[in-house]
Amino acid sequence: MKKSEDFIKNNRYFIIFMLPVLLIVVFIFMGYSVWKQYRNTLMDNQADQLLRVAEILKNTVEITIQEFEDNLDFLSIIEQRENLTDDFYKYYLGSNTFLANILWHDEQGNIIKMLFDITITESVLITKSDEDSSIYQYTDVKGKKYLAFTNVLDSGKSISLVLDEEQYYTDLISNIQIGTNGYILLKNSDGQIIMHPDKDQWGIDVIDGRNELYPGLDLSSLENMIEKQKNGETAISEYYSYWWMDDRVPRVKKIAAYIPAAVGNDFWIVSAVTDYNDFYMPVKEGFVRIILVFIGIIVILLLLSFGVAKLLLDREKTAAEIVYLKELNELLEELHRNEEELAHRERLQIMGTITSGIAHEINNFLTPIMGYAELLMLGLPETSEAYENAQEIYEASEKATDVIRQISSLSRKNVETVYKSINAETMLKRALKLVESVCPRQIKIVDGIKLNNTKMLGNATQINQVILNICVNAIHAIGKKEGTIRISGWEVDKWMAERYIGLKLSDAWQKYIRIDIADNGQGMDADTLRQVFDPFFTTKKSGEGTGLGLALAEQIIHAHKGCICVESELGKGSCFHIFFPVLESEQEEWGKKKNLQLVIGDDNAKVLQLLQKDFAKINYPVLTCKTMEELRDCLDERKVDVLVIAQHLDGVSSIDFSMAIKEKYPGMICIVMVDSVTREILEAKQRKIISNYIEKPVSVTMLLETIRNCIE
Repeated sequence: MKKSEDFIKNNRYFIIFMLPVLLIVVFIFMGYSVWKQYRNTLMDNQADQLLRVAEILKNTVEITIQEFEDNLDFLSIIEQRENLTDDFYKYYLGSNTFLANILWHDEQGNIIKMLFDITITESVLITKSDEDSSIYQYTDVKGKKYLAFTNVLDSGKSISLVLDEEQYYTDLISNIQIGTNGYILLKNSDGQIIMHPDKDQWGIDVIDGRNELYPGLDLSSLENMIEKQKNGETAISEYYSYWWMDDRVPRVKKIAAYIPAAVGNDFWIVSAVTDYNDFYMPVKEGFVRIILVFIGIIVILLLLSFGVAKLLLDREKTAAEIVYLKELNELLEELHRNEEELAHRERLQIMGTITSGIAHEINNFLTPIMGYAELLMLGLPETSEAYENAQEIYEASEKATDVIRQISSLSRKNVETVYKSINAETMLKRALKLVESVCPRQIKIVDGIKLNNTKMLGNATQINQVILNICVNAIHAIGKKEGTIRISGWEVDKWMAERYIGLKLSDAWQKYIRIDIADNGQGMDADTLRQVFDPFFTTKKSGEGTGLGLALAEQIIHAHKGCICVESELGKGSCFHIFFPVLESEQEEWGKKKNLQLVIGDDNAKVLQLLQKDFAKINYPVLTCKTMEELRDCLDERKVDVLVIAQHLDGVSSIDFSMAIKEKYPGMICIVMVDSVTREILEAKQRKIISNYIEKPVSVTMLLETIRNCIE
């Protein structure tokens, strides 16, 4: 190890110089691999484009040929039924593009009549579409080519619809530009050329005819491709052939994309041909440009390597010291952070344990105090001084019990894991009456609630407690002077809630209930605002408040998936903004229509009882299981569509259970109810061990929404 370190140290500059050289060698091999992939990809893409051109032309040929055959069938029918004048036929031809003539033949196929006189010197059968239909290629004395679509009539005679082949090729095919020298040609299924840029090749066999026209040429590569075309294949081929339109007839490498076009019971071959270099050269030129850029980068790397070597020589001593100091500093910072985090956790744990123990012990002390005070009150006359003393003891005990209850709420998680659907307006109206009952006469309560039948998910008692705590604080802020407390409520969009809170809210809800509680009391300064939700922070006089009201209110609101903020200014009062997500009820009807068999597993009897009761209200039967044994029996006895299971049941992890039964019940949706989202839950969902998860507290609507998302 020591020797290797010394070798590296003594030869570090040589190594620095050699690294770019090695990189160049690696880049050359990588460049060759990239070149091959780059070339093949672009060539394949261009070949696919060539095949698309052939396919488009194939569709055009099939449509036009079918149109010509339909016209011929029409003429064949009316020819056998009526004696029509030449004027009709001339009009008919004039209304159809590419049609040039009509021919009538006797039983032996001899022409007995034609609409326009032409002298035909040559006739070649191109295609036998079916038993009574054929396509011929005619040549007149001027060398002009025609295609004659011929039908045999019931009388044994036949009629031909003549197509101006040269006009057809010029208008529909020859104008298509493919590369520098590319072209389109048509052949029949026997390899006979129908249309080609070189009109001397029209009607000849693609191999034998060219051997006669150009003796001594090597057409072996072309023959292999023609055999594939005769078999009706659709393909792209590279082959060696010649440029027939060049007087020198040079040998070149070509690319052809070909596809069969249906002609009755037979087919024609539509072939798009181009020079291989038309594809290859642009690819090569583009890659050469990339290579030049790459060489420039290599040169820059070489220059940088020399610069780095010089820089390392100048800073070698200081670099080691900087690294050492940096590592030492990071270790000290990490140690400090760990100590602070550990101390904070210990303080929280100790505080929670002490608070819970103190609350328990004080409750034990308060129980006999309240009990005996109540006994004394029952045994004393109400007008006596002793009765008043006992009543003072009892009322003080009640206040102490309320403080202990608030402290206990802060020292444990919320056990109300199942919330109910609440009519927001009804709940707020009741809370408003409760506030009026404790409000002094000089303070006016203003009702600004404008919620029709908007519903929310939660615990009405806890929300009443939130509103009452905030209103009691408002009453204390107003004091003995005349004042107003306005309680308003209306529905807002999510973006409006985000604007006030200043945070991104969950996309699970698009509507929120906004509750504003505004007073014209003494208000708060900026320092007070920063601490207003901290536990045990209070601006009241000693003995008048515990500092737990707003902290508990914030905890309840967050448990309801809501949020709270406050605006205040000294001398101008305060306004608390509370946002609760709106509960949408459309999932209930969806759940009834789906009629899914739902099983819920949880060892908390209260959770199961409330969920079963809420599902019963919407006439949706569900099965509940308290133990793992009950759950397994339930899954074995009936087909279950959806399983909703607590994160742990009978000490067994729901993720482990889901993995165990996944193969046995492959189509079942599995949803886990969690207290908080963990990395294990997220990984289980990502790996599809579970279908989804849902955070407690849960409700019927939330469950149905989650199930719907899993299905859709």
